[in-house]
Amino acid sequence: MAFTLRPAVASDRAAIAGFTAATFSWGDYVAGAFDAWLADPNGRLVVAVDGADAAIAMGMARMLSPRELWLQAARVHPDWRRRGIASAIDSNLESWGRSRGAVVSRLVIEDWNDAAITQVERIGMRPAGRWLVAHRPAPEIPRPSGNGGYRRPARNRLDLAPSAEASPAFMAWSTSELGRSARGLVNIGWAWRLLTVDDLERAARAEALWVSSAGWVLAAGNEGTLESGWVSGGPEELDDLLTALTDLAAERSLDRVELKLPALDWVLTALDRTGFTHRGLVLYARAL
Repeated sequence: MAFTLRPAVASDRAAIAGFTAATFSWGDYVAGAFDAWLADPNGRLVVAVDGADAAIAMGMARMLSPRELWLQAARVHPDWRRRGIASAIDSNLESWGRSRGAVVSRLVIEDWNDAAITQVERIGMRPAGRWLVAHRPAPEIPRPSGNGGYRRPARNRLDLAPSAEASPAFMAWSTSELGRSARGLVNIGWAWRLLTVDDLERAARAEALWVSSAGWVLAAGNEGTLESGWVSGGPEELDDLLTALTDLAAERSLDRVELKLPALDWVLTALDRTGFTHRGLVLYARAL
């Protein structure tokens, strides 16, 4: 059976919602994000359609910066898999990004997803780093046996950082093991791109850059979760920074903390010590 590619339209959402309903054990997020992706001026949403012009696959790309393309949400109807559709969509999206100045494309895959890993490696994507996504409920950090059952606050409380902290934070992180392992990339939601000093300055103005004597953190609340995709600190400071993040979530009446960090042994140890659960991610990249 033949397929063709075209830009997505609003009427494709119902078909996509139908064949993605069981993507994961909990369902899928693509139908809920579909309308926002269609309206994204920096994005391209593509579908593959059958002979009746019904959507049987999709993929989304966004320009995260003038030179960086992010690929996500590749989905193919179970009856149409192993026909090269995902590769065709990737090629279409990368051509679009290249025409807008992108010199690199990236995507992320959970490390258990062997089928997706095989597909992206077949088209020339190469691993560009291993990451962890970690989370825990804010109220349930293990409490010490003493202190009347109350959890002691972190020794290094996080406070809002002024814009003047952006340059020292960037310099400290860039030369640290975390910065080198991240290859200069910052996580924003479920996308990764190169971090700049301007990013940290904007975050400070938006009250999303935090500082303590242990280091710096980017963190902001989103639908009940304190999300962080960038931490600057070393092995001796990370426990305190993680505890301080959880304290911050509690202070702001948020339910959870979620963060993404490079998968280093000492990061894993710190996450385990501070009560986070975590799973692995593989970041892929390709020069365009």
